[in-house]
Amino acid sequence: MAMATGLSIKRIAAHQQHSVPLLVLSETAQQTALSLMEAMVREGLGHGLGVVVVCLEQLLSRDIMCQPAVALVDCRPTMAQIGDGSAFLPNGTRQIDLARLDRDVCSQIERISAVSKVSGGFVVVIDDLEPLLSISRVDTLALLRKFRSVAKHCQSSRILARYSRDIADQRTDKGGPHLPLVSNVLRSISDAVVDVYPMDVLGTWMPGWYSNGEAQPFVTLGDNDERRGLLRLEHRRQSGKVGYEVAAFEINEQQRPVFSAVKAVATGEPPSAATAGPDPRQHLPFNLDLTDKQRQDRADVELPYLEAQAGEIHYQMAEEDDWDEDDPDDDLEI
Repeated sequence: MAMATGLSIKRIAAHQQHSVPLLVLSETAQQTALSLMEAMVREGLGHGLGVVVVCLEQLLSRDIMCQPAVALVDCRPTMAQIGDGSAFLPNGTRQIDLARLDRDVCSQIERISAVSKVSGGFVVVIDDLEPLLSISRVDTLALLRKFRSVAKHCQSSRILARYSRDIADQRTDKGGPHLPLVSNVLRSISDAVVDVYPMDVLGTWMPGWYSNGEAQPFVTLGDNDERRGLLRLEHRRQSGKVGYEVAAFEINEQQRPVFSAVKAVATGEPPSAATAGPDPRQHLPFNLDLTDKQRQDRADVELPYLEAQAGEIHYQMAEEDDWDEDDPDDDLEI
């Protein structure tokens, strides 16, 4: 594995890194990734890419949805479906036809690629993977692999998906109860994963650099800002190497993402080393220390096993001993 030395996330967000056909934004309840995802979509629109928005929970910002290069695949249930109960399965799971979703997205990709200014380039935005994963994680992951394959063969194209890593993964699906965690599978099939965190966790990540060096286990929701935070990038390159990067992000007045390296500024002295405790040997009934004379006497002791010695073993046969020149194993068939 390799540690990234530059801000790769800056090049990825600006579509200067074309080897990221599938990018997953991972968020928590403490810090949403929606604002960062919308800012990345604006970067794609600014580079002349067409955008297909797969809406499962909520629409993106109005300034994005009103663009002529944006197509919508709306998977939200209608009021009529909610009223007659057809929007949900008996177990409470959303009713979404994944096969139809596949056809609709591919159709919109073809339509939007025709008007793209970058030789058919596009961005598919999935606002939330959880409704799809709750139906079938196997089918959802297969769908992501298919979309990634389509984006991989189109210049500057990308699949941008948002995923909440706070949700407990207790799904069994059709493959049995021993399936790997969704987060681990997403990391294995994605080209890059961006984990979003609030700024408060910086003191926990870098103990000794802030305050008195003690970790801060609790983060208050009121101090968080969805327009700024920390991110951890895991980028799987085509060579097989994995690069990691920690950076800070902020959405500027133009609604574009601005990334900066995380700098540690000490505001206090690091915790001092623990003072030496009492000597545990001082209350022993015997003395563990040797005087110089005792050490010399110990060195003068001649130990027999320290001198090389030679010896021979002679065996005197008795009358009852049976001596046979033949090999006793000659009659064995091996």
